[in-house]
Amino acid sequence: MILELDQGNTRGKWRLLRVASAGASQVIARGAFAPGPWWSADHLPDAWSQHRPTRVRCGNVAGAEVAHQIATRLKQEFAVPVAFARVSPECAGVTCAYQEVGRLGVDRWLAVLAAYARDPSPALVVDCGSAVTLDLLGAGGQHLGGYIVPGLGLMRRALYSDTDAVKVDEVFSQGMPLAPGMNTEQAVNHGLPLMVLGAIEMAQRELLRQLAAVSGEKAGAPRLLFTGGDGAFIASLPTSPAQSAVEVLDELVMEGLACADLEEV
Repeated sequence: MILELDQGNTRGKWRLLRVASAGASQVIARGAFAPGPWWSADHLPDAWSQHRPTRVRCGNVAGAEVAHQIATRLKQEFAVPVAFARVSPECAGVTCAYQEVGRLGVDRWLAVLAAYARDPSPALVVDCGSAVTLDLLGAGGQHLGGYIVPGLGLMRRALYSDTDAVKVDEVFSQGMPLAPGMNTEQAVNHGLPLMVLGAIEMAQRELLRQLAAVSGEKAGAPRLLFTGGDGAFIASLPTSPAQSAVEVLDELVMEGLACADLEEV
């Protein structure tokens, strides 16, 4: 029984895997924590006690102290070490673009590893969390770098803190049109996702440019994979007609844990 954790800056998600002798795995329980230090709670999820994991693997971007707290609590509960994913120059067929691999967020790396494990063809991997990260996966498992922009919540809070007249409530819905706003509420609520879509379109263009430069011919539209809390919402919005296959994969980061280099704490 394996417990997998995806600890972000704002919240954590988890799932329990039952692994058969042949190596096949089945998710038997999953969940998400409210923002805050779940490792300090009096009670951990009932499914953890019921199924008692014998291994724990974690992707953590919340810093070394959080990693220490997670490892300490889970050792107390289950007497097993926690294996934390780390970024490496090459792993599972993927080559990292960063010269200083330790500077790449492990969540981004895990999502790219999972994207490649699912399908080795080129892809743009978009994680819509507190920040929106866009990672370019080229041919042959070559990570081509990426972009980081503020997420929807961060952009809204920036408007709240630095302006006076645009403090409007969030009004988002799946597939909503992004026509120019006819009032301030519309202008903000249409404008924020429009900025994310603009970043996605430009990242797609750059990926296509790099693919064409390598192959010497025009490349087909790469896969577009969404994950993160706002991933399904952004994926539902109108995009370029040249867009290829779009997938929303809520657990893409945790999928990458099975491929990554791990270090026990």
